[in-house]
Amino acid sequence: MVKTAHSKPSLLPTSPYRQRGMSFIGFVLIFALVALFGLVLMRVFPAQMDAWAVKKILASMSVSEEVKSGTVKDIRDSFDRRAMVDNVNSIKGSDLEISKENNEVIVAAIWQQRVPLFANYTLLIDFNMSTSDK
Repeated sequence: MVKTAHSKPSLLPTSPYRQRGMSFIGFVLIFALVALFGLVLMRVFPAQMDAWAVKKILASMSVSEEVKSGTVKDIRDSFDRRAMVDNVNSIKGSDLEISKENNEVIVAAIWQQRVPLFANYTLLIDFNMSTSDK
């Protein structure tokens, strides 16, 4: 209760600026948005970890003599061995696109990964990496 100058107590505050803080509904909405963002982040993170591992594999393959002078099968086998060590399951050596440009072997990994979010909502992520990326 707020007392006014006339000594009659009033149930209303004297100024609307006096109220501070977040309402319960506002708190619930903010919590729901943070929870949704956290859920999406937790579901997408493993796919991004695979992408970072593939990028690391391709970077190490770009300086490897096995890749520079090997056959297509050798390059695919090399990728499979490295992917097994890094626990990459989203792409295999057979999915790689291998080409030669300016006497340099280019190994490209292009794949899509579906990430189930909740109920019937799925997130589709496209990945595109190659040994020519710097």
